[in-house]
Amino acid sequence: MLRLPIRALLAGLLAAPALLHAAATRTHVASTGSDANTAFSCDAAHPCRTFAAALGQTSPGGEILAMDSAGYGKVVIDRSVTIVAAPGAFAGIGVGAGGNATGVEIATAGVDVVLRGLTITGQGGLYGISMAQGASLSVENCVIAGFSGASHYAMRILAAAQVRVLDSVVRQNYRGFVAQGGARVSIARSRFLDNAQLGIGIWGNADNTSTIAAVTDSVVSGSSWGLGADAVTSPTTTALLTVLRTTVSNNTRGIYATSGGNGIARVAVAGSTVTGNATGLFRQVIGAGNATLHSTGGNAVTENGTDAAPGTVTALPPV
Repeated sequence: MLRLPIRALLAGLLAAPALLHAAATRTHVASTGSDANTAFSCDAAHPCRTFAAALGQTSPGGEILAMDSAGYGKVVIDRSVTIVAAPGAFAGIGVGAGGNATGVEIATAGVDVVLRGLTITGQGGLYGISMAQGASLSVENCVIAGFSGASHYAMRILAAAQVRVLDSVVRQNYRGFVAQGGARVSIARSRFLDNAQLGIGIWGNADNTSTIAAVTDSVVSGSSWGLGADAVTSPTTTALLTVLRTTVSNNTRGIYATSGGNGIARVAVAGSTVTGNATGLFRQVIGAGNATLHSTGGNAVTENGTDAAPGTVTALPPV
């Protein structure tokens, strides 16, 4: 008669350690934390030290909170998650050369990721944020800087995902933001400053894909190529970009559309200021490419070395 209660008691004792490691909907990191606190699921009283450790204790769709100012290390995201800095806190990710030289890597199908209030700094690393797979990514109030080596990127999007960049600063990188592979992109109220080769690039790079982006209320300045659409590597690809209420200044080429091999690159510009560039509006067609620049009016294209070259900007009436 006593066997059943004893067995139940033993089962409960054996299960107890597993409960300590149960995933949580909210986990925490702090400057005084320890990754040994995964035993407590990185709760507020026992924060972990790195984003990577906290992620392992966070249930899909959960949140990691950086409680105070510190560097919290690189992270490979394999589930839907929000990583957010507490108001006023510096939540840093330094990306050195060698090994996994990416600050935030997203390569799992179907995940939804939000990054808010982070500072991601290149210290020889290749990528600030790299997304090879995933459903959506939102980058909000972040700073990504210092990925200045040849072919290094602040943000590189390779997935057919919904991507939003809001209220962020991307500065002093080699390439600021590049999306391709069928991504759908919205960039608003953000600044892309002194990115050596490229500020924002919407690239058609794969057959039968359309990569589409809108940039609104933003600033792009100090690059060889400011922002534009490029469809030169695939004969059946499309790159589409709309630029609205944006200032494009002090670039070699301000806003551009380039295409080749039957690719389609189309850029529409409205209510924007294009000034101080060597060439304000640049259009390039290679072979049988199809590149067009459209204006719906309200633009100030002035004080550039050449306002528009080497051809026409098609006027489109506003709808």
